[in-house]
Amino acid sequence: MDTKGTSELCHLFADWRTEDRKLAVCVDEIRDWMSEVNQLGVPHFGETASRLQPLRDCLTEHFDREDAMLAKLAELYPAASPEVNAFKRQTSADHRLLLSRLDELHARLKEVDPPFASWTDAMDEVDVFFEEMEQHERSEADRVGMLMPGASEQGDDLIGGS
Repeated sequence: MDTKGTSELCHLFADWRTEDRKLAVCVDEIRDWMSEVNQLGVPHFGETASRLQPLRDCLTEHFDREDAMLAKLAELYPAASPEVNAFKRQTSADHRLLLSRLDELHARLKEVDPPFASWTDAMDEVDVFFEEMEQHERSEADRVGMLMPGASEQGDDLIGGS
């Protein structure tokens, strides 16, 4: 790969790390709020749903940027095209699944009579979603590490990885 390609690739991965940090901030804000609400002991199903909507917007933007970065990776790293294409397919499927799960959770939380056994069960489901999202981000970091020599250490401070 030429110097220009290497430079573009470095910028690509720096952008990718920045995107993961932005997403981590969104999740941390919701988790902090959930912790505060849990201490009060008063359920806030509707407000939880309202707080998940900006997360969905953040996720959508994050996933769009990741898709663009993966397209650029395929251009800059043609020797790995089969691996990059498989990475793109898996990532796209993961993104659709995560957004679908978030939409379903959001819809259930904003129901007039939310279908959860308790407030704790609802918060556990939100936390399970966050854990799945974090696992997705860790998996992406692992895949990038396999595709890009020297990129694996970039996954150290990704969402859920710090």
